[in-house]
Amino acid sequence: MSIFAPPITGDTPSTTEKLPPDRDIASLWRRIAAFIVDGLMVGVAGTVIALPFFETFSHLGPWGRLVGFCISLPYFAILDSSIGEGQTLGKRFMRVQVVDGNGDTISLWRSVLHYCVFAVPYFLNQLPLPTSRTPWIVSVLISLIIFGVGGGTLYLVIFNRHTRQGIHDLAAGSYVADADKVGPLRIRPIWRMHWLILGSLLVALSLGTGILSNKLAKSGTFSHLLDDVRLIELMAGVQSAGVQDLTWSQWGGGETKKIFVINVYWTGNADDEQAIADQVAKLILEHDSKVYERDVLKVVMIRGYDLGIAHAQVSNTFERTPADWNTRLFGTSPAEGTSPAKL
Repeated sequence: MSIFAPPITGDTPSTTEKLPPDRDIASLWRRIAAFIVDGLMVGVAGTVIALPFFETFSHLGPWGRLVGFCISLPYFAILDSSIGEGQTLGKRFMRVQVVDGNGDTISLWRSVLHYCVFAVPYFLNQLPLPTSRTPWIVSVLISLIIFGVGGGTLYLVIFNRHTRQGIHDLAAGSYVADADKVGPLRIRPIWRMHWLILGSLLVALSLGTGILSNKLAKSGTFSHLLDDVRLIELMAGVQSAGVQDLTWSQWGGGETKKIFVINVYWTGNADDEQAIADQVAKLILEHDSKVYERDVLKVVMIRGYDLGIAHAQVSNTFERTPADWNTRLFGTSPAEGTSPAKL
């Protein structure tokens, strides 16, 4: 007489389903340390790739950060997924891992989403967009992404001690857990007050930004400087520009100088810098009579690139008194009464 075992029905439970949920969320300091190591790795890679192509990358302007985004994407997306066992080099060094609630590594596409939600606010921050050619709605949208998504992620990772999930973790349904164990994570619900606090901070920040923007728009000094920026950014080859009206005093309360500084980010050959600086100074002298009230007019010509993960730039400063600029460019001075500037 033979005895047969009863047939097995249903799915065989996975290893993680058999284990108790006792795997911990990674501590904040280990997560920060892993990010620092990863940042150094990606920064070195970006520098090595970009340095031989300085001239090419210096023409990219704001698009340089898109290049940096694309360089970083395969590193984080692949290694944080099941392909890389949920560990970048930094996470492997700090013995932490990107997993889902069951302790399993996430798919490549979920890892791509995880990276994009985290990285987009970072690469949009300090994006060198030209003031005169950027619609206000674009500036508002970028600010919302930076402060809403990026700021929300920073807040939740630091203060959400139960899961340490940022917006990118919530979007991908992932956690960063200790890699010393396997199996399901020991998870407590996110404290609801975090959402109230985060929402209140974002509303306050939005209102504060709106009030500040309104005051600046009504400020005569700000609108005056903005007009100068628009003039410069209309020049061929100028990526973006910035203007500063400074007062400099010597240590100990000595001589005081009023300095008008124009920073010009541009593309072109180094041999042409003096000619471009002359054009910038001429444009400002012709359209801004207040420049003649300053002691120094300084034009800083800047060439370079910013990939977000690596940057390099060279600059050259051309500095003269407004009267000297006027003599150089027009062959006369304001005192002689023949300056073309609108006084």
